[in-house]
Formats: sequence, C-alpha cells, structure tokens
Amino acid sequence: MKRILSAVVFLPIFWIVVKRLGPLPYELLIVASAAVGLYEIYRLAGAAGHRCHTILGALLMLGILNPFAQREILPLEGILAIGLFVLPLASLRRGGDWRPALGDIAITFFGATLIGVLFGYMLRLRGLSEMPKGEETGSDLVFLLFFIVWSGDMAAYYVGTTLGRRALAPRVSPKKTVEGAMGGILGALAAAFIARAWFMNRLGTIDCLVLGIGLAVVGMLGDLIESMLKRGAGVKDSASLVPGHGGILDRVDSLLYAAPLLYYYYLFAMRSS
Repeated sequence: MKRILSAVVFLPIFWIVVKRLGPLPYELLIVASAAVGLYEIYRLAGAAGHRCHTILGALLMLGILNPFAQREILPLEGILAIGLFVLPLASLRRGGDWRPALGDIAITFFGATLIGVLFGYMLRLRGLSEMPKGEETGSDLVFLLFFIVWSGDMAAYYVGTTLGRRALAPRVSPKKTVEGAMGGILGALAAAFIARAWFMNRLGTIDCLVLGIGLAVVGMLGDLIESMLKRGAGVKDSASLVPGHGGILDRVDSLLYAAPLLYYYYLFAMRSS
C-alpha cells in the first residue's frame, strides 16, 4: 500500500515538473536527488567500515554533472583528472593508518562517478529539446523512461509477491523471483505500447519491443547491483526517505542504468538525420 500511495503522490508532481515547467526546475530536482543519492552511497560505505571524503566527493559529483547539463566549465576528462589527483592528497593529509586509504579513495571516486554520470544522463535526456518540428522533446523522453521503468518495477513487485516461486538471484536479493522478472518485462512492454498511444506516437512496434524489454532488463540489473551494494554493507535500504521504497537509490536504481540505454537508442535508432 505504501508503494501505491507514494506513486499517487509523486507521479503527478513529477509530471508537472517534467512536462509543464521549464528545464531549470527539473535540473534542480535531479541535482538534489543526486546529492541525496551520493549521501546514501557514502552511508553504505560507512556501514561497511570505509571513511569517504564526503565533501570532495560531492564537489566531484557536481563537476561531473556540469558537462551533462551543457554548462561545461571543464571537460569531463578534466574533472576526472582533478578527482584522481585531489582524493589521494586528501587521504595523505588525513594521515593515520594507511591500510584503508586505497578503499576510501576508490569508493569516494566510484560513488561520485556513479552518481554523477548516471544522473547526468537524466539531464542529458531532458536536454534533447531543440529538435526539428514534429520530433519528441526531451521532456517526452524523460517521462517515457520513468513510465516504462516504473511500470515494469510495479508489475515485477506485484507479480513476484503473488505468483513468485523461483528465486532469481537468491544470494543478492532473496525476494526477487523469475516470475516477478517476467511480470516486470510484460509490464514494461505494456507501458511502451501505452506510451505510443498516449503521448509518443512516433514509437514503432520495434521501438516498443526493444525499449520495453531493454529498459526492463537493464533496470532489473541496476536494481540487483544496488542490492549487492546494500548486502555488502549489511543494510536493508539505502535510506528511509521514500515511504515503501527506502531511499532515493532504492527508488531510482533501475532508472539510472536505463537512462543511458534510452538516450543512445534514441540517438542511433529513432532520431531523424
């Protein structure tokens, strides 16, 4: 029930932000979500005994987001180079026992890069708004992503809880089932065809099949990756921010890995030359 109530409250707000307001409110929402997501990553790392360079990681994450938002101060490779230099210096300055330094640096860099790049594609999708007349806008693509992935996620949850028998990945996520995964794929496929009839009629049958199956599968793999990180840290949820869903990462882990797939599929298979 909490999942349904969260969706009922959040989806209309998200629709307004994505479809009715300009790019800036959406960008602020993504940056704020990325900041919370990075905090949750570092919280998981702390539960596993690591001491991340939290402030430097947050600055690195913001630097990575900048090029994706088309507000490039430095190119992405320059931002990464600075991070690779500054983070070891921070551990050197911290002093003490050097044995955990490699893990602290690596997790700080990984967390900032993971959040910065994957949330960055959420910005890049929305930035696909300057298109020839008749093309879908970036806001349509963003809502398509959320609509397909969340529909698949909800279908997987309810099919899995009612019909699930065979475990999908018992060592990582014991409650996920093969039946739930199949239900998620069917739910995502249905959502893709509904999206074509509702707001994105340029989708062809092949596009619906590829995006329905592809986004569902990649989303499930993203969910399993986050489950692995949580299991390694010994926690159930990344946080308790969203009722029925845990933290931001618990809610958007599927979306984060699916966003690059939709972005590149649109560029190479759907966008007019």
